[in-house]
Amino acid sequence: MKFSKEGYKRNSPDVNKPFNVISGSKICMKDVDFKVLGIDDRGHRKVMFPGHDYIFPGAKWVKEIPMK
Repeated sequence: MKFSKEGYKRNSPDVNKPFNVISGSKICMKDVDFKVLGIDDRGHRKVMFPGHDYIFPGAKWVKEIPMK
């Protein structure tokens, strides 16, 4: 599985991908300009809003899907 380090941040090389996978359980939405659906490796889902930080307790990775 290929992980993104910057996810959907506005200057990320991965900003236009249909989805990104972030390693770990902490997601920072600073510098993200749209909502993102986060789904962790255990199936927990959260709609994440720009400017907020999110934690998926116990997750090894989080798949991000843009909600543009």
